[in-house]
Amino acid sequence: MGNVTRYLCAAAYLDSGFRDKVLAELLFDQYRAIPPSYGGFDLMPVIYHCRRSRTMLVVRDALITGFFAIGCFVAPLSTFAWVTTLIPFALLTVDGIRRGPLFLRAMIWLWAGYSAFSLVFLAIFTALFSALFAAATGLPTSRRSSFPDIYGIEPAAPDIVSDSTGSLLQALMVPAITLGVALVYRIAIYLTLVGGLKPGAPEPILRTTHPKLARRLDYIRGAQWGNITMYANEDAFLGAGTIQRSWSIAVELDRVRENHRPSRRADPVDIDPVELHGFVRGRLIEMRDRVLRPNEGIQRLDIGDHVVTRGIFTVADGQRDRATGPHPMIDRNGLPRYQATPEEIAAIARHPQGGVRYYQRVTINNAGQEIRDLNGNLVAPAEDQEALTSAFIYLAVEGRMLYTQFVVTVLPPAHDLYHVVDSLPAMTSGRITWEAVKVLKLQLLRDVLAAPVRVVRTIVQSVRQSSMTPNPRDHIVYPYGARFSVRELGASERLQTHIQVLDVGKYIKMIEQRLTEAVLDFLEERKVETGAYRLQAASVTSYSLSMGPGGTINGPIAFGEHASANYGQARD
Repeated sequence: MGNVTRYLCAAAYLDSGFRDKVLAELLFDQYRAIPPSYGGFDLMPVIYHCRRSRTMLVVRDALITGFFAIGCFVAPLSTFAWVTTLIPFALLTVDGIRRGPLFLRAMIWLWAGYSAFSLVFLAIFTALFSALFAAATGLPTSRRSSFPDIYGIEPAAPDIVSDSTGSLLQALMVPAITLGVALVYRIAIYLTLVGGLKPGAPEPILRTTHPKLARRLDYIRGAQWGNITMYANEDAFLGAGTIQRSWSIAVELDRVRENHRPSRRADPVDIDPVELHGFVRGRLIEMRDRVLRPNEGIQRLDIGDHVVTRGIFTVADGQRDRATGPHPMIDRNGLPRYQATPEEIAAIARHPQGGVRYYQRVTINNAGQEIRDLNGNLVAPAEDQEALTSAFIYLAVEGRMLYTQFVVTVLPPAHDLYHVVDSLPAMTSGRITWEAVKVLKLQLLRDVLAAPVRVVRTIVQSVRQSSMTPNPRDHIVYPYGARFSVRELGASERLQTHIQVLDVGKYIKMIEQRLTEAVLDFLEERKVETGAYRLQAASVTSYSLSMGPGGTINGPIAFGEHASANYGQARD
């Protein structure tokens, strides 16, 4: 498994919100589209560990709830006291209270201290009272002397120490067992992180005997490598991160340069966007393959197709009983398509006003290459920066114009919390146990208190999901589009190092310069006047606003509605 895949597998155990969102998005709706995976990230191991984590959690909550139920019959007073003791500690884990007024937190801490003291006092008082009552009445609580010997042997005298100890253990049984179950669960989680998610760990084998789930997993396995993105919101670049930079250029195709002089033609120059895409693709591939030395090539440069459509389609009444889907982007099984054919891609590129749009995608995984000297000695191993830079190129011929659009997205590394799988394998068992307890702190007590609630919620969700299975045939308009990307869900809010920021800027400049020069060469070969294109390209590449961490601002800037700022040269 790749590093990012391992980190998001760890998120399945370390972040319950992440796990629940992933399972609800990918497995609940059988007709939900899957966003593409970039940079070698694989969804299947993440799904495996999310399902495994949920199973372990259900077992833990069921055990804790069962011991709570037993405690209500065996030691109801101490069980109730244990529950009331957990309430203030659970409140201290709420973000609103943690970030709230200091006075409020202090009052809750006093409540928590009083509850803990009351619990211990109640347990000791109950034990002493039981022992004294047994001594006063001559009825010991131990089973060995509870009844007179029918064979004439006198019953043993009450043992105050053993009776009080037994009563104390009985009073603390439920708190100790429920807290122990929660602790053992957390230690088991960390042992799983050490064994199955350490660097170099193999990909787990995802098997299931449920036919419906098996079909869904087979669909996800193929869809994540597809070239069609169906989105449910406004993000047409789902799975690639947030937009870091974008610009566009439009040039007239009825202006040509003949005999070194520009002139206007009655008919525009015939430019095929498919042919232009192929020309640009060839120039971009040269950055990886046609270099003088292997170390100069961008080894992690990947070029692919990106077909985007808003995944909300009308289900025609007359097609509900047919084998074919209601829309060409829905296959015969009623599932969203994830792979467009070359013929379909060419048609989409030549029809810029259609509901489906085509981008040429250029993705660079910031995984560095190893450094060796001239003798072949290793100077530095390859270092995975995890960040992903993607450029999307849109070329359209429309209204006697050539329109070029360039969009760059950046996907930050996985969240810092999930990187713990890299440091745990080097720790001893005792250190791993301590790390498991240290991370939880008060959350361990919150997990004990919330276990019965989670059991009820799990049962309700299972019943609801089984009775509310989505079916597009029951709707006039059905949302097939993906709502979010798992890779983006587990990403950090921003890039983690300044080197990552600089690398993103470097690759943006390299790709956009290569794109601009390729388009210019293509137009000049067909005698199109490129003066306006060069002026706009100089404006967007040298005098535009650069947003992002560590970014700089150069050239004219305008903010606000109807604001404008232009860059030009003085004329005589």
